[in-house]
Amino acid sequence: MQSFLSMAANRAVDEYAIQTCGISGNDLMRNAGLAVVEQMALNGYLVDSPNILVLAGPGNNGGDGYVITAELVKQGYSVTLIHVVDEADISGAALTHFKQLKKDANSPILVWRNTPEQRARISEAEVIVDALLGTGIRGEMRSPYTDIIPLCNNSQARIVSVDIPSGVTGDLGQILEPAIVADLTVSMGFGKQGCLFEPARSTSGKTVIVDIGFPGDSLHHSDGQVLNLLESADFPASHYSRAIDSHKYSVGKVYIIAGSRGYTGAALLSATAALRSGAGLVKLAMPESLGIIAEMVSLETIIDYLPETVKQSFAPEALSAMEFGCEWADTVVLGPGMGRDPDTQSLILELIQKINKPLIIDADALFGLSKRSEVLKNRQAPTIITPHLGEFKRLLGNEDGPLPNWQDASNYAVENQVCVMLKGAPSILAYPTGEVVVNSSGNPGMATAGSGDVLSGIYASLWAQWPSDAGILNFSMHIHGKAADLARSEKGILGMISSDIVAALPTALKEYGEIPT
Repeated sequence: MQSFLSMAANRAVDEYAIQTCGISGNDLMRNAGLAVVEQMALNGYLVDSPNILVLAGPGNNGGDGYVITAELVKQGYSVTLIHVVDEADISGAALTHFKQLKKDANSPILVWRNTPEQRARISEAEVIVDALLGTGIRGEMRSPYTDIIPLCNNSQARIVSVDIPSGVTGDLGQILEPAIVADLTVSMGFGKQGCLFEPARSTSGKTVIVDIGFPGDSLHHSDGQVLNLLESADFPASHYSRAIDSHKYSVGKVYIIAGSRGYTGAALLSATAALRSGAGLVKLAMPESLGIIAEMVSLETIIDYLPETVKQSFAPEALSAMEFGCEWADTVVLGPGMGRDPDTQSLILELIQKINKPLIIDADALFGLSKRSEVLKNRQAPTIITPHLGEFKRLLGNEDGPLPNWQDASNYAVENQVCVMLKGAPSILAYPTGEVVVNSSGNPGMATAGSGDVLSGIYASLWAQWPSDAGILNFSMHIHGKAADLARSEKGILGMISSDIVAALPTALKEYGEIPT
């Protein structure tokens, strides 16, 4: 996992390194600049000796730009530097590196005056290094940035941003206008939380975090919440293996309570996803008249026919049979396609309090919780809720307010002692401990009916197979997005439907489950 910090926490890490640990600011700046050049080379930005323009602002970001310019010139590239401050206004480590650049480098160094020649240099550049503004940006964008940034974005150049794209502000993805739209962002030491979320996420391009020599205990001296970005490397195949003497009762029994008239598909998507994720047995509880549909569609799913209302949703009389099914299972899914019939909703609230197994609450089972969150606090067994943004707004009692964010999810998880998997771009998972992880897999093709039902089945299946694994909920979220990425490669974003994600699960999980050697 990669760690992403708030703007303030990143500045605190800087201060800790320099003021407490005695690390030279000059050294950190040099390391940062050299790391950017290295990443430019590794990511193909220096192929065929491009015409490079470095734009340097005030402060440390500008200082990084001076180091970058000097190193590129040293390596033989054609580089022009345009900085937005006069030499008399440069100070600190940035001044040290600027003087070194002037002494050693034989390349154009210009101060921005918005001349036709300077504007032409931007439009004609093949690679632009954005070292204009960093994490300390405040207020509104002003000249010269309102002049320079649109020229950069309208050029044909590939743009590399230093630490953070100029114009990104705050920790929730906010940007000022205009903001640089980068192809590559090289972040120093730790990622910047704002770059994880829209609209800043779309302005950041590929984000690479580089080590510039911060102390190893820096995270302990940063203020605020750390967000951890999941990566495929966090889930080694050897960690999710299956014993040679496994049988269907030992590799996960899943009980899914789902479906109502018109929504049998939600139930079946959850059940087939659970099966395709490796569960040994999946039992699907459905209203009595609808069970035959599931029998005809899924040969491997066990159907539990339960009492129903006249509207073909679950009746209160189904409670005892549901409790029996939950006792049989290792994990339980509650909610997909259950409907909002008042009797069914009352049944859901009672079940949440009675089920003493790991529980995934999704879709219609979330509806009644907006006014009864105490039923979550009273649960003894582990619980995860999987709302999308609209459902979570309802849970927060804030349907007319702004869209919720990771901070809202974290607060809700801690307050109600449940895990919150907030579906979005990206999806995030907040734990009752306050830990927050961010998913890196997935794509816009998942914005299709039933994608969340698939997720509930994946969660139930993998959790049932590895109940004691501390990272199993992270793994499940990652696999859901990974399967969607595989489906995208075949179906595209517009043509993808949720059953395509289910169909891709065997490939997404192919490297896992092997017998350990």
